[in-house]
Amino acid sequence: QGATGTTLQRPFLEPLECTLKGQAITHQFVYMPDCPVPLLGRDLLCKMRAQLSFNEDGSMNLGYRKVTLSVPLEESWRLMVARDFGCADKEVWRQFKVPYLWAEDNPPGFAAHHPPILIEEVPLKVPVRIRQRAYPRHFMQAIQDIIDLYLEHHILVPTESPWNTPILPIPKGDGRFRPVQDLRPVNLATITIHPVVPNPYVILGLIPREAQWFSVIDLKDAFFTIPIHKKSQHLFAFEWENPNTGRKQQYTWTRLPQGFKNSPTLFGAALARDLEALHIPAPDVVLQYVDDLLVTGYAEDACWQSTADLLSLLQDLGYNGYKMGTWHGR
Repeated sequence: QGATGTTLQRPFLEPLECTLKGQAITHQFVYMPDCPVPLLGRDLLCKMRAQLSFNEDGSMNLGYRKVTLSVPLEESWRLMVARDFGCADKEVWRQFKVPYLWAEDNPPGFAAHHPPILIEEVPLKVPVRIRQRAYPRHFMQAIQDIIDLYLEHHILVPTESPWNTPILPIPKGDGRFRPVQDLRPVNLATITIHPVVPNPYVILGLIPREAQWFSVIDLKDAFFTIPIHKKSQHLFAFEWENPNTGRKQQYTWTRLPQGFKNSPTLFGAALARDLEALHIPAPDVVLQYVDDLLVTGYAEDACWQSTADLLSLLQDLGYNGYKMGTWHGR
């Protein structure tokens, strides 16, 4: 009948890094606030080196040395994050009338209303040129397909620049590859702006106590929605050899690239300004962590309407979202 006397379905929290007897461990806890006693699963008992003994009358003794389980402050936000909620509708996106928002059905997003960003360089910094190494043909072809898509939508453009940093093909879980540019030399040659990306623990602390319903929106290729000024595009150049033609060409990004140290802060600030146009009735809120958005609601109808308003705003401003990254539940 379960720990509370009835059959229950409760979520696991995200894996949590903690310290047990001075040793670092990773553990997934079950979120069950209505359980009358702390539950110790076999996995945690093993980590505690616990000993169980059974008596003739059916009672059981649990023996273990006195230990302290401590969680670092920067990890404690995970205690509030459930891994899965059975009541969530995983295809909730179908019910919102925002056909031009979904990345799976549309071209890459572009927030054209934002002015191009000028990147400030370190004074007297010499341009860095790192040659592109060769990779197996199937790696090259996978990256070429993505480059062709970005060229079609002017996210990449041909260029001639004294700067050049290499592209690395990184395997994805589905067997495909994604291009990642090694921008570490560029990061050293540009001025670091003060980061304003908040701590996730602080963000989760802003969730109202009254909140019962939640929606999550995951934006697709969010950095690529923000334009870079032409005077700064030379910094992000790379050389690529087309595996079909053998022709080498330098390209550069016209939008904020992944791997640039200031991209999260610049994008986060741009999106935050856009979200100021959204009016959510108190006590409900919309919380932003870079390109992830959380909508809270005391009532389901209010949360649903706030989510619909947010998705409509994002669509109008040129952003893209993942269908399967959109979630609604309690």
